[in-house]
Amino acid sequence: QEIERLAFYDALTGLPNRRLLLDRLQRSIATCQRTHKLGALLFIDLDNFKDLNDTLGHDMGDQLLAQVATRLVASVRAADTVARFGGDEFVVMLEALAPDLRSATAQAEMVADKLLASLNQPFALDGGQHYSTLSIGVTLFGEQRLSVDELLKRADLALYQAKAAGRNTQRFFDPDMQAAVNARSNLEADLRQGLARAELLVYYQPVVDHRARLMGAEALVRWRHPQRGMIGPADFIPLAEQTGLILPLGQYVLQTACAQLQRWS
Repeated sequence: QEIERLAFYDALTGLPNRRLLLDRLQRSIATCQRTHKLGALLFIDLDNFKDLNDTLGHDMGDQLLAQVATRLVASVRAADTVARFGGDEFVVMLEALAPDLRSATAQAEMVADKLLASLNQPFALDGGQHYSTLSIGVTLFGEQRLSVDELLKRADLALYQAKAAGRNTQRFFDPDMQAAVNARSNLEADLRQGLARAELLVYYQPVVDHRARLMGAEALVRWRHPQRGMIGPADFIPLAEQTGLILPLGQYVLQTACAQLQRWS
């Protein structure tokens, strides 16, 4: 029994661990195909958990995780699975939901809202009160045969959208979301190549005073993509900021502008 507990349950929270969750999820997918009922996978991530660890210490972080686990279990049915996926990530697996997508979505949304409300209540840590919020990504399963990896990927994408929406909220997976992520990933790879191949151009817009006298120039970056043609900054600057590419991009523009200044002089 002790070996089984160590192999399949999280030592801190007592919840099923990643290994046991994946096993149950595999079985639940097969059950849904057989019973024609739907299930839901809820990916839960505590917002700004690292800040708590950094400021109050890992002991306080462990206390919070244990209390979060208790509240999650209390907020779902006994037949549902609450697992600790790792770090500050938890997963709730809802089984035997309604057979139609609309009703099952409503049921999953109700549970997600209940979890948000429960974890928004203050936690007692070391004699004080601590407030924590969470982001939830939700995907339904059972309507079509999907692998465990694909379901986890969908729930993770939905979680990413919840984070991007300002946190302390829930988002459902949407196929358009997957397409957008794929497009973003491809554009990021292209941008890295574009920087290496010097595909980015700097245009100079004159700056004049009220008498139309030339005072200087504003440097504007454009991307001459080999397949897509000219790409404006609105399409790639936000991506560069999110991925850290804004630093080499800024350096490139600065060097290019300085070289142009030297030629003009």
